[in-house]
Amino acid sequence: MQLGSMQDVLLTEAKDAFLFNYRLAGSHAHTLSAYRDVLSSFVQITGDMFVRELTPNHVSAYIHALDDCPDKSKEHILRLEIDHYVVIHTWIRWMQIQRFVTEPYSSNVKPLDHRGACCITSVEGSTPSTFR
Repeated sequence: MQLGSMQDVLLTEAKDAFLFNYRLAGSHAHTLSAYRDVLSSFVQITGDMFVRELTPNHVSAYIHALDDCPDKSKEHILRLEIDHYVVIHTWIRWMQIQRFVTEPYSSNVKPLDHRGACCITSVEGSTPSTFR
C-alpha cells in the first residue's frame, strides 16, 4: 500500500477519521462502538504504524491471534474472527476510497477460509509498502 498523498498517516489517525466519517454518515452508536473496539484492538496489536506500512501479513497475524481464546468455543472464535475481519476489511476499503491507500488491498487477500482465517495467496517479495 502506498499513501495517496505526501502526508504520512498513522493507523490511529486513519481509524479516527474513519469513525468520524461513519458517525457523520449516521451510523448507530452500537455499530460505531463495535468498530472502535475492533480497530483499536487491531492498532494495539499491530502497532501504530504508518498506513503505508500496513501489509496483509498484519491483518492475517491479527486474525490468527484471535484463535488464542482457550475458554471459547470454536464457533465463538470463528464468529469473532469473521466479525473482526469484516470491520478491518471495511476500514481498509474506506482508506482506499479516501486515497490513504493507492494500491488494491484485496488482490491477494481472499475471503475467510472455513476456520475464519483470511487467506493470503502470496506475500513473497512484498515489501511493507505494498499490498500486492
